[in-house]
Amino acid sequence: MHSTSPSLLVLTGADVDAALSSLDPETTLASQAAVFKTFSSSHTAAATSSPRPPLLEAPLRTTLTAAGATSLFMPSRIGADVACKIVSVPRADVGLPATTVVLDGVGRVRALVNARKLTAARNAAGSALSVRAAGAKTSHVVIFGTGAQASAHATLFLGLFPIDSLTIISRASSPRAAALAALFASDHRVTLASSADPAFNLKQAVHNADVILTLTPARAELFDAVDVRAGTHVVCVGSYRPDMREIHDDLVRRAGIVVVDSAEACLQEAGELISAGIARDGMAELGEVLERGWVKTGDVTLFKSVGIGLQDVAIAKLVLEQAEALGLGTEVPNFD
Repeated sequence: MHSTSPSLLVLTGADVDAALSSLDPETTLASQAAVFKTFSSSHTAAATSSPRPPLLEAPLRTTLTAAGATSLFMPSRIGADVACKIVSVPRADVGLPATTVVLDGVGRVRALVNARKLTAARNAAGSALSVRAAGAKTSHVVIFGTGAQASAHATLFLGLFPIDSLTIISRASSPRAAALAALFASDHRVTLASSADPAFNLKQAVHNADVILTLTPARAELFDAVDVRAGTHVVCVGSYRPDMREIHDDLVRRAGIVVVDSAEACLQEAGELISAGIARDGMAELGEVLERGWVKTGDVTLFKSVGIGLQDVAIAKLVLEQAEALGLGTEVPNFD
């Protein structure tokens, strides 16, 4: 077993793809749901004095900005499982490089896991959980963005929900948009469109949507709030800094109570919520909602995710165990 050896297991992007594709999506969702529930319930547990170490540790991310990229460091622990994800946002259009370092029970590096797809997979799982919790219709889904997040969300949603049409909207033509078009070319439910195309009716697409997923690094709203009809479920994943935003303040306020992955993190990092003046009492965490139900207080429902490191621990562990079971990866002997 790799976990009892001083060797190091390296999982490439192809290894991760093979492990993810062999997993039952419901297994991934169940794993992520457990993370959200445990995370939210830990707030109460943390308020009680105990000589034992806490079950969870999830410090806010550390951000380092260099000339070529902004790098985010997200260490977390669930029980004895410890991992740290490093994800970069380059100035160049090369996607989001990411690696998760997984430690063993005595603190040695157990594995290095390519996390480009893992980040998108765990975010898509959180988005899907929010759709289920909100009881949203899914006949017409609109996705803004063409990166790994869009691919992961589209793939998962098409497999989980009854969808008649799924429209993926890019802001301009790009190699990533072309790759997405090729990926879903055989699925008649999927349409790719560009908001820069005069022939594309963005307002109508937004108005028709039952679910809107925003998965971009935008700094200004991607569409008009007035075009979103009552009953729509909106998921915002792309922004992770106070100066970033994907939707208008008016749309945030229409939701009433906003469901978030982490209230503490969103108070500091969710540009849309900060701009709209949403305080802690205007938020409910997804873990709480999964336990007690979604109390709707507006004419739309909104889930805002900035990502929590605990999700990375859970998805990395799940994929690592699956990869080991399938014999995937490259072992580096005598690493430590």
